[in-house]
Amino acid sequence: MDASAELHGRTILVTGANAGIGYWCVEQLAARGARVVLGCRSPERAQQAVDAVRSQVPQADLGILPLDLGSLASVAEAASGLDERLDAVICNAGVKAAQREARTSDGLDLMVGTNFLGHFALIAQLEHTLAEDARVVAVGSLAHRFAAIDPATLSDPWRGSSLRQYGRSKAALIAFAFELDRRWADSPRMAVCAHPGYAVDPLTPQRPGAVEVSSLVRALAAATRVVVQGKDGGALPIVQAATGADVVCGDYWGPRGALEFRGAPARVRASDEVRSPATGAALWSAAEDLTGLRFSA
Repeated sequence: MDASAELHGRTILVTGANAGIGYWCVEQLAARGARVVLGCRSPERAQQAVDAVRSQVPQADLGILPLDLGSLASVAEAASGLDERLDAVICNAGVKAAQREARTSDGLDLMVGTNFLGHFALIAQLEHTLAEDARVVAVGSLAHRFAAIDPATLSDPWRGSSLRQYGRSKAALIAFAFELDRRWADSPRMAVCAHPGYAVDPLTPQRPGAVEVSSLVRALAAATRVVVQGKDGGALPIVQAATGADVVCGDYWGPRGALEFRGAPARVRASDEVRSPATGAALWSAAEDLTGLRFSA
């Protein structure tokens, strides 16, 4: 089959799609024929990403969905305004660094509120658009292994390191996906996880308006390619999780290489905590309370 038509007829929503891993998911999916909806906080930056994709994939079928995962009102508006069937949702958007005690517009912890609770609220309100065999992909991080989840303190003020807070938010998102997959046990739908490894901009191909790094920085970073990879490579496990025929319930995909920093997509191991049904159930209950939302099934 022609790779440009491989995913024809499938529609995939990617959050945080205008830069980084999200952008590369869009370009790679569009190149294989999928219709891709870019869920982005800034419509202007989303349009720049659309232009960048079409410079590489002229026939790309793309749409833009204004979406701020740090605002439950924005999430609700986006979900209610989306009237096309979705074959997959890639939950990628996230805050990577924040000042201590930073909050969302709803008063939630900024990282947890955006990276996890915003996606929980989005999927809860998109159920009506999901195809019978739809997939939800949670984009995790290696950092999830270095952070503990306490559902009872999810939105308490955070005074620890930004890296540990990021890891906690990603651990919560991964645990949510595994719990959603358990709740979909009698359905053809799947919720799976993937992570990009250690992916950096200086090793990533240039895309005007989406990826722009100086020649000097690229030259200085070239030697690190034996250890880490560009964000185009980091997107591959996520795209695999969203589209691969060999993906099964409960999967977690990442780079095959040592330490999972770089390499071809492969099944990798998530922490016992994020796979725990007890953790998943407690996290789910906390998310319902914090967002005021319930899944219909």
